[in-house]
Amino acid sequence: MKHFVIYISLVTTLFFSSCGNNRLNVNVANVSIPEVTIDRLDQDIFKMDTANIEVATKKLEKKYGHFYSGFIIGILNNGGLRDSSYSYRIKKFISDRDMRQAYSDCQKIYPTTDTLQTQFTEAFKYFTHYFPNRKLPKVVTMMSGFNRDIILLDSTLAIGLEMYLGDNNLFYKMLDLPHYKKMFMNKQAIMPDAIRSWMINEFPYMMNATDFLSDITYMGKIMYLTDALLPDVNDTLKLKYSQKQIEYCTQNEFNIWSYFAAQKLLYTTDQAEIMKYTADGPFTSALSKESAPRIGYWIGLQIIKQYMNNNPDITLQQLMKETNAQQILTKAKYKPKK
Repeated sequence: MKHFVIYISLVTTLFFSSCGNNRLNVNVANVSIPEVTIDRLDQDIFKMDTANIEVATKKLEKKYGHFYSGFIIGILNNGGLRDSSYSYRIKKFISDRDMRQAYSDCQKIYPTTDTLQTQFTEAFKYFTHYFPNRKLPKVVTMMSGFNRDIILLDSTLAIGLEMYLGDNNLFYKMLDLPHYKKMFMNKQAIMPDAIRSWMINEFPYMMNATDFLSDITYMGKIMYLTDALLPDVNDTLKLKYSQKQIEYCTQNEFNIWSYFAAQKLLYTTDQAEIMKYTADGPFTSALSKESAPRIGYWIGLQIIKQYMNNNPDITLQQLMKETNAQQILTKAKYKPKK
């Protein structure tokens, strides 16, 4: 079986907005999906019988399948289950003072996963409505040692709970994380982060070019699709924007698009230039400190929204299969109002 890991780090974030998307107002009450359960790998590891690691490991392998070995190797950076140092390293992780405190914090904030289970059930219904022939991932919670927030591995979507303890958590201060990151490291951000990561894994980059327009159009598709799965989640959470930043984008959409055109950015393949308008940060450095971050992706979302609104016969499945950004732009007839 082929195994892979795709994750969204705290450095790479994507964004959405659901305003005015009537096409996404669908009723999924009668959509049938398998019962959603969330296994607690965080609890299972910290409750391991360290006096008999071999037996405990076999139980975890049976419960989590190939995901467990991938987690040990790729997330905890352990040499693997058959490595001679495995037992020593897993014991060290479990007994580490900071990890035990972080685990304690996680259990206080997330004593159960009932809320997450309800939220994933709803999102999975939307996904099944739009993509009835695609499989749903398993969901687990974990502790990654502050290495990952969300990962997808072996058809399993895993949530690093210690990355969602609230912006005032002592560990985030110790790690000296900037405010623009900490403000979205809370339980409300889990679903947007998880669904976003899953959609990138489910629909990897397949555009027929690597220019700026293709990049922001692809992200626009991911953002629109994620919005479709989380129609009731606040835009500030999905965008990872403050309300003031959302207002900046809305008020300056015409000026931003005109700037892109004047700078001849749409067809550049210069990745350093593209990153100026798509990289994470407190704002878009190429514009001003008053701007919202990742402004290129926000424009990509507006293009996709107009494309879908102007072409009501195009389904979400067809949208995700379209690889020609220029064709999308043309059919969108995207012209922001001055």
